Amino acid sequence: MIYLDTSAAAKALIAEPESEGIRALFADEHELIASRLLAVELNAVVDRRGLSAVHARQLLDRVALASMTDAVAQRAIDLRSGLRTLDALHLATMLTLGPIVTSLLSFDTELNEAALTHGIPLHPLAGAAAS
Repeated sequence: MIYLDTSAAAKALIAEPESEGIRALFADEHELIASRLLAVELNAVVDRRGLSAVHARQLLDRVALASMTDAVAQRAIDLRSGLRTLDALHLATMLTLGPIVTSLLSFDTELNEAALTHGIPLHPLAGAAAS
């Protein structure tokens, strides 16, 4: 399953260079997973930018959302990753999910580096933005 963070999911709603690839990913049968934080963050993006909440719900319907448990929060603390709070929680979620996460799709350089450090490969679309 591809772990999706908000920097990637938001590109399906906002016209940016990588948007076409992200929209194609949602349209295909790829299995997507994220922390429930994605729903909170994506709706905040929608509210701030005056975008369609309906489109955000449609995107979120395509993503399996993992619960933000006390164990995930503790793991984020224990990792001492140096990441911003929500990114630390995303990293902890990925690590807690274990091998079902086959790659990370994010456009956040710090989160990408932390994921690689912990053995989580990046999805090719994430690498396309860095090129």
